Amino acid sequence: MKRLLTMNVVARSLALWAAFMLVMGLVFALGWATHRDAWNTGVDVPRETGWPVLWFILGHNLLLIALIVAGNLFVRFGGVTPGLLVLAWQAVAIGWTAGTNGFMEPFPTVRAANEAFLRIGLWETTAYALICAVTLTQSLYVADTFPAKAWAETRRIRDLRFSSADILVAGTGLLSLLFAAVSEAFLFLD
Repeated sequence: MKRLLTMNVVARSLALWAAFMLVMGLVFALGWATHRDAWNTGVDVPRETGWPVLWFILGHNLLLIALIVAGNLFVRFGGVTPGLLVLAWQAVAIGWTAGTNGFMEPFPTVRAANEAFLRIGLWETTAYALICAVTLTQSLYVADTFPAKAWAETRRIRDLRFSSADILVAGTGLLSLLFAAVSEAFLFLD
């Protein structure tokens, strides 16, 4: 984990994204293998659309992003931050929901779910990984162990510095999140 902290933001983004996809894929496979009957519904449920859906999606995703950012910015124990744990938990939760077809509006087939993921979910999950990568190295309180016996490094919020590459990656993540929300709410990629 500590090696992740020494990578540049682009390499760190790619590493986090790949790890996220791997965990999510493994949990999806486990969910699918243990809940195959969830995919035999044969019913294509009409999806809700419109502005209320957009605000719901943006609210949910921005809250998740806020948890990742806050978890990364405030404290780090060795190479692990609460924000990194939130990202990992999200990979597990998304993988399990997808593998067990536990969506609010279930999909009739695995193929339909995967197509929706490529249109929407991929952009959301990419945003989570990018924002996490940008803020991962910016922790205000750093300890070598958990629980912290002493803080090896302490900083103030005004000491935070983001490079132009950090800002570009964070902006790409936020645009990716917005693109996914608009796409899902108004079904323009269907």
